[in-house]
Amino acid sequence: MIWTYRVFRDNQGRYSIREVFYNRDNKIVNYSKAPVVIVGASFQELMQLVQWFREAFDLPVLSLEEVDNEIATQPENQKSDHSKNISLRQVIAELSTDVDAVS
Repeated sequence: MIWTYRVFRDNQGRYSIREVFYNRDNKIVNYSKAPVVIVGASFQELMQLVQWFREAFDLPVLSLEEVDNEIATQPENQKSDHSKNISLRQVIAELSTDVDAVS
């Protein structure tokens, strides 16, 4: 799955920037329901976010309604499948088991 920032327009004519998630076929499978906010842990991180936001303005503006409709009409097998996701604790546990096996 890949993601990018995109400019959205809602049905009240307001604009916002949101994260958009795409499948391997470059179809939108989801987006952040809340607009993103520019906050960085460092000056460099903040500058990188601003650059990505600038790049969003080079792409066509998306309509919230149209994207919602597009996602709703996708076949179930094309929507993102989170059933195979595991928690960070599970990853750490598996990694520590792998390390113990090597030792």
